[in-house]
Amino acid sequence: MKNLFKASFEESLNLKNDKLINYMKNDVERWDLKERPILLKILALALIGMLYGIVLFTKNIITNHDKNSLVPQADINFLPLSLFWILLVMYLVIWVYTLIKRYRATKFFWGYINAVNIFVWLVIETNLLFITAFLKPLTAIGMGIFFSIILLVGYIVVRSKKASLENLLYDTNKKEKVDEWIEKSINLVVKYSSIVVIIGVIWNFIFPSGDAPRTDMTGFIEILAMWLALDIGFIIAQAYLFFPYLLHGYYKHKYSEEYRNLEGQTQLEWYGEKYFNKHIKRTDKEEIYNE
Repeated sequence: MKNLFKASFEESLNLKNDKLINYMKNDVERWDLKERPILLKILALALIGMLYGIVLFTKNIITNHDKNSLVPQADINFLPLSLFWILLVMYLVIWVYTLIKRYRATKFFWGYINAVNIFVWLVIETNLLFITAFLKPLTAIGMGIFFSIILLVGYIVVRSKKASLENLLYDTNKKEKVDEWIEKSINLVVKYSSIVVIIGVIWNFIFPSGDAPRTDMTGFIEILAMWLALDIGFIIAQAYLFFPYLLHGYYKHKYSEEYRNLEGQTQLEWYGEKYFNKHIKRTDKEEIYNE
């Protein structure tokens, strides 16, 4: 099996046949779109605030436990405040690195990495929240079985998409059934999700429910099912919605000059004035027509 990260420039061009990459290139990576740095920073701060809120909520589960809850009081907090600060520092270090490495043609790629990192951070905290709350009722064995199911599904999904991307890169026709099924499912979700949301809103409006959140065994099972769906959905999103574009960005950065020539851009247009003046101008990399 060939390596995903060792394709030649010509082979990397085959990634344009991926639907998500095509969408990102045609509708997101547009030269006429302007960045809104202030809005992005406000959004990032809001998301980090939400992540901090999850930490406080996890602490509240232990310190202010509801005696009527089906779930017993947790003894161990798997999401302490110190872990939040560690994850925050890691995120900021990666964010600073992306600021250093980015240039005009790859700004969306590096921004995409930061968005994915926030998503990963959210999933880590959510899982630690659930582990804190449900370790006692599930026991260590039950928790092990639960995550074994997630790992098994994740292995199948990632293996399938990896094979699919290798086939795309190296122009082979082999395609696994799991990959076809997941792609069809994603297309259906994208196509009909808005309709389902509208129906749900109308249903709740016509048949409002004043019941309190379920605290019985059924409610417990529903929460576990939601947790399982969240983790599996995250794995599928990473494999099918995030990674293909990140792989494209990797090759666009690796073969930067080749992609620049392919798109007919000058070095100043491709790298942007700031990056060009700092890293290209008056070096061996500068082309004559930029002088």
